[in-house]
Amino acid sequence: MKKFIALMLALACAVSSAQGLVPVNAEADALIQQGHHFQAQGKYKEAFEKFSAASQADPASSLPVSSIAGMLLRMSQQAQGDDAAKLRQQSEGLARQALQKHAGDVVAMEVLRELSDDKPLPLHEPTPEAAAALHEGELLFTQRKLDEALAHYERAAALDPKYSVAWIYAGDCFYFQKKYAEAEQRFRKGVEAEPLNSQGWRFLADALVSQDKPGPAEGALMNGIAAQPSQMPNWVKLNQLRTNSGFPLTPLNLVRKAKGELDPVTRQLNITMDPSLNSPDGSKQPDGAIWLLLATQQALADKKAAPFAQELAAWRTAMKAVDEVSAKSGGALQDPALKTLHMLAKADQLEPALLLLQYKESWRAEFEAWKKAHPEGVRTFIDAYQLRP
Repeated sequence: MKKFIALMLALACAVSSAQGLVPVNAEADALIQQGHHFQAQGKYKEAFEKFSAASQADPASSLPVSSIAGMLLRMSQQAQGDDAAKLRQQSEGLARQALQKHAGDVVAMEVLRELSDDKPLPLHEPTPEAAAALHEGELLFTQRKLDEALAHYERAAALDPKYSVAWIYAGDCFYFQKKYAEAEQRFRKGVEAEPLNSQGWRFLADALVSQDKPGPAEGALMNGIAAQPSQMPNWVKLNQLRTNSGFPLTPLNLVRKAKGELDPVTRQLNITMDPSLNSPDGSKQPDGAIWLLLATQQALADKKAAPFAQELAAWRTAMKAVDEVSAKSGGALQDPALKTLHMLAKADQLEPALLLLQYKESWRAEFEAWKKAHPEGVRTFIDAYQLRP
């Protein structure tokens, strides 16, 4: 239950951070806050009504839609079986709908990240007393009783000094009031307590940008990416800074177009190919052949090996075959993402490319080992190739 509450509050905090970045009118903003107050109390029906009213009050804003997506995701974590699957499917659909309204909706991004990689970030488990104090603070924060919320957040931090979330939420109280220096101080305490808190680094970057400190803000975002590369808002904000300086990042936009499974009983290999590869002789062209090979390698991988070792081995095998397949077919890769990965493989950069641009939390051990071996590896890769997921 503590983990559920922490996840729910993290998304609510993301909503408060998104307001001001994602357009929303005053009426809808007030309704969203009321909705989150009900959600924090577990009153989902009342929360849904407020979020729906917010959507009617501001149809153009993505925040009411992403707020419902976040709530459905939290509900799915309390449900089981078909009910949980249905809630997750609805959550995904609404998150994608929100991103169509506003591509910078951080709440929708986080919903999709959790849906695709629901293994949690290994953050400190707070004491029950600290978690309870934080929860009380969040109930007050959703009512915009910021001074009272701050007192509870600071009490949570005092009860458990390793609880980075408490300091970060305290900083959010100041950030909401545009007291950016005070917010920065609390956000720093949070990431100092727990450098893996990727959201904390992002909030710190927001506070620094608000004080016209783009250089330190970029450094904070690099640390956020190093904490958990799958948190897309860090990449989006880094791209905004890089774009302002004339060096935008190019999205990899890798879309998997083949899936392979090995039946554990019959040992039969089942391959599913994307319909776009079903053109005449499509499977014989480089793109189709590479996806087929990749799916086959992933299906036949040694399941005793670590997940990232399996992924890296499959991609290395596929990338080594590109030139041979192209020579036989007389064609060349067409998918920009595959072409980029082929280029990175030739530069012996496939490992960092996958770790940074396709990260899964199950790869944590290998990622930490790579960072230890390459202390400046995250910045070096981004500076050299100007890529983002």
